[in-house]
Amino acid sequence: MKHYFFVNPAAGNGKGVDALIAAIDAAFSGREGCEYSIKLTDSVGAAERDSRDIASKLANGEEARFYACGGDGTMNEVANGIIGWPGASLGVIPIGTGNDTVRNFPQAGDFMDVKAQIEGEAVPIDAMKYEGFVDGKQQSRYCINMFNIGFDCNVVELTGRLKQKPLISGSAAYLMAVFGVLAKKKGTSLTITDSGSLWWEGPMLLCSISNGSYCGGGIYSSPQAMIDDGLFDICVINDVSRLRFIQAFPKYKNGTHLDMKGADEILDVRKCTDVTILPYGMKDLFICVDGEIQLTTGIRITMCHEALNFVIPKKY
Repeated sequence: MKHYFFVNPAAGNGKGVDALIAAIDAAFSGREGCEYSIKLTDSVGAAERDSRDIASKLANGEEARFYACGGDGTMNEVANGIIGWPGASLGVIPIGTGNDTVRNFPQAGDFMDVKAQIEGEAVPIDAMKYEGFVDGKQQSRYCINMFNIGFDCNVVELTGRLKQKPLISGSAAYLMAVFGVLAKKKGTSLTITDSGSLWWEGPMLLCSISNGSYCGGGIYSSPQAMIDDGLFDICVINDVSRLRFIQAFPKYKNGTHLDMKGADEILDVRKCTDVTILPYGMKDLFICVDGEIQLTTGIRITMCHEALNFVIPKKY
């Protein structure tokens, strides 16, 4: 089997990249019959383009593993590059900042252990296909872990802009963004249809569409979601007051918000396989797809059951 490692040199501010490359070389030392290649992703989209080019050329019956070495954005690129190609499986070595996708596998071995990855088993997981006018063009792509729209997406978007300013570090930018978005109580306003039937229309604080359970670097926002059950979970939090949100946020963070007193008054959750998300009263909206911000005029999301083979590191 061939192994391809796509390393994002900017992941985690570049920390640990040299050590990872050395660990990859060491893990394959003495392994006869195991070919491997390390590719540095030098631009946005490079991991997707290069992994697709390799996966599309696999011969019938040939298997290869494609490892996304970075954060959830790198994972999303490689997943979009290989999904649909027989014989291709996705591994993730989480050297990014969020790394939420791998949190869905608490019983797995160490995702940072290259040897455990090589000797791990590939299992089928679901993917969410989304189609629409995104970032200025009509697109059809896949989200593996989660979509976030509204408050938490707005925090990510503002953080990105603040980090471009001098003397503002990543953590300081994130905290400033949280308080800035909270001060404006900037949510969103959506029309949501479930399998063609209108479910929601109007303002809300946030909306998440979840295949996995975690977002924002460990926030357990969708504890009921399962990444291989053939369903995705939508959670809408109403346009609640700042005080109510601040009171509820700790439970939202640790995944106990569905059981808190009065939960049915401030949030709504359902399982779906086909939804359409449109901006309500707006021209377009920001969406956060596996941790990356995109701008859209609206998307349709459909569940693709067992669409991707995912490497579970061996547990020694």
